[in-house]
Amino acid sequence: MSETYADDYEPETLGGFLVVAISILAGILVLAGLFYATGTAARHKSALAVNNCEPSMSPSGIPCNTQQMVISQYNGIVNPASKLLAADMAAYKVNEGRHLGAAEAALNSEVATERTLDSSLAAVAYTSQNYANAINLITVAFDAGVNTPAAAILLTPQATAIANAAMRDNQALATLTAQQAKSTSLTKLRSFNARVEADTVAVEAEMKLIGKTLAAPITAAQEP
Repeated sequence: MSETYADDYEPETLGGFLVVAISILAGILVLAGLFYATGTAARHKSALAVNNCEPSMSPSGIPCNTQQMVISQYNGIVNPASKLLAADMAAYKVNEGRHLGAAEAALNSEVATERTLDSSLAAVAYTSQNYANAINLITVAFDAGVNTPAAAILLTPQATAIANAAMRDNQALATLTAQQAKSTSLTKLRSFNARVEADTVAVEAEMKLIGKTLAAPITAAQEP
């Protein structure tokens, strides 16, 4: 073999080797990705099963298990808020005819509670983001050997549809109540009463409907 021919041949051989090596490496990375994805799916499935969260046994495909868990989660949000609102409303009633500052303070407290309630309901609404987060929390809890965290418990899609309407109405109520709290006289303050009370009744009715929806028996049509 001449020196000139050898010089031409060796780079071609090296280039071919590199192409083959890169192809093999790419194949290994693809397989590794597939194995990782498969492993993650298996871990998710195992975590769901260990936490009694088999999707086929869950209300409307929510990631975690019993209706009672979901109902307890909802009550844990709504009941404290209801007590705070009741106290604020009572304080407002006591002061609406005689003490503007105290009445406004009660209204501002109502607004804060209403907005906190909306945030809490949004956190447990059945959305794609919340669902993915719930699955991740369940899997992390499974890996750590602990029980399913409360943050992994979501409302059902049916209850979420009602909750979305309730949150919109509650936001409108909070806005109206905030406007009422800026009144410059007791007369102006009381002029909001009828509208605020009507909006409050509507929101309360929606909240009760959410509870009834969560407590209703799960039908085959609601299963995933």
